[in-house]
Amino acid sequence: MFEAAIVLLYGLVTAAAIAVTMLEGWANRDGLTLHRLAGLIACLLWPLTLVLFILHGCVLRLLTRLSRSAA
Repeated sequence: MFEAAIVLLYGLVTAAAIAVTMLEGWANRDGLTLHRLAGLIACLLWPLTLVLFILHGCVLRLLTRLSRSAA
């Protein structure tokens, strides 16, 4: 259940970012340029960097606890 909620939240954030990127291109009457395509790909990938930073912090905290308990 928790995993489904995380995937849903990720999908909603990604969909909102893609919608804003597409609306920006529509408002500027640009169409699908190389920069817009790069922006759409970034919309899919940026939440992954947030997840990586959170996991990195969790791993560091766990390693710090383990090193203190071993000493």
